[in-house]
Amino acid sequence: MRSSRYAMFFALLFIGAILFGAAGQSASAQSASTQAQPVVSQKQDIAVFALGYYGWLIPSQALGTIDLKIQEVFAKIGRFNVFGTTQRLSSNGVQEFIDTLRRSKEANFVLPEQYQFGEAFLTKAEFERLTGAFVVVVPVVTNFKVNWDSTSNAWVCNITTGITFIDAAHDAKVISIESIDTSGSDKKNPNDAVKAAIDAIPAELEYRIRSIPEFQISTRILEVSGSTVKIQLGSNMGLKKGDEYAIVEIRNVGGIQDTQETGLIMITDVSSQISTGRILYKSGSVGQNTQLKEIAKYGSDLDLYFHMSGKEMLPGLRATIARGFFPFRPYVGIQMPIDLAFNFFSVTAIPVNVAIGGEYMIPLGRLHVAPYVGAGITYLYITEAITGYTNTNYLSHYGFQAGARIGYLINRNMRVFLDAGYDYWASLDSGLFPNYGGLTIGAGVTFKL
Repeated sequence: MRSSRYAMFFALLFIGAILFGAAGQSASAQSASTQAQPVVSQKQDIAVFALGYYGWLIPSQALGTIDLKIQEVFAKIGRFNVFGTTQRLSSNGVQEFIDTLRRSKEANFVLPEQYQFGEAFLTKAEFERLTGAFVVVVPVVTNFKVNWDSTSNAWVCNITTGITFIDAAHDAKVISIESIDTSGSDKKNPNDAVKAAIDAIPAELEYRIRSIPEFQISTRILEVSGSTVKIQLGSNMGLKKGDEYAIVEIRNVGGIQDTQETGLIMITDVSSQISTGRILYKSGSVGQNTQLKEIAKYGSDLDLYFHMSGKEMLPGLRATIARGFFPFRPYVGIQMPIDLAFNFFSVTAIPVNVAIGGEYMIPLGRLHVAPYVGAGITYLYITEAITGYTNTNYLSHYGFQAGARIGYLINRNMRVFLDAGYDYWASLDSGLFPNYGGLTIGAGVTFKL
């Protein structure tokens, strides 16, 4: 009798354990179902019109060069399958194209054999080919001006390029309209001013594309080893060393998707389909399938600092190329040796050190260490108040700088740092200017642009 009771007790205990385990598995499954699966970007099909213009006298060579620069950006950025067309649309033709594209989505729409948008003509086959892409891009020059600027005594060129992104695959909505203003100048040749303005377009356009949410790259972590991660996607999607990705927590709460940025990863190496990254900071756990989202930046770090070298005060700024370089990163900097500046009657002379060099960045989470070395020259900016005379060709010193930096990342856009090293600047005319330099210490702030 007692044995029967024991048997019944253990049987009930066993059944309870099974039911409890099943309930636990069900709860775990329900909890797991609330965790959204990571999204990984794929190449998008994109059709790019030839560069259009309206109401501006643009040299054909300049028009062709701008067109080529724009096409190259879309081809090299890595995240698109690009289909080109020789047709051009004016600013008025863009809206006509969008209206026609929207009508083409209607069930009773009949395709004509030829379309006209402003001054441009598209055959039925050309229109169908363009609308077969997911996104249609229409670039148009909306301003082109070259003139002599008497204030700067130079030729100045200003170009405004409007680029419209249209979602052709769905409802023909306008994804984004980007207006890119660039300028260039040259003291002798207006064509060189035009060239400088055109050459500034690609970097700005690439940044604008990477800033549009529909084109930003989403990816996932494949594996984690300490603070090093392997992530899906590489050069096949245009990833580069120095790129930064936000660690994103995505959850479905009651059918509503909620996202929260919980950390930051910097890309340190890139292969064809996989990249390596370093975790700079995080809150919470990071593991396989953790969602990552691209952070679009121009790809440079701008430092504002104050150094003391021997007895000389050296405020300055430094621009370091961050995108495409790691761990070695080149920089260019300028600083002003304050004690060498002087006034003599109506003449003012301001010395400026210009240095180029490189740093070797070693990330340690939010902290980083970066030994650096550079060399440069000092020129005098001389002005005369009465006549307006200026001269920047007088060289006074040459020298070098070497040291190490310890930085701390406050957030994804800013860090503070301390510098320690040695500077030495030798005078080219010891009768007018002394040598200066020595042990250097300083501090500053970095803006990650």
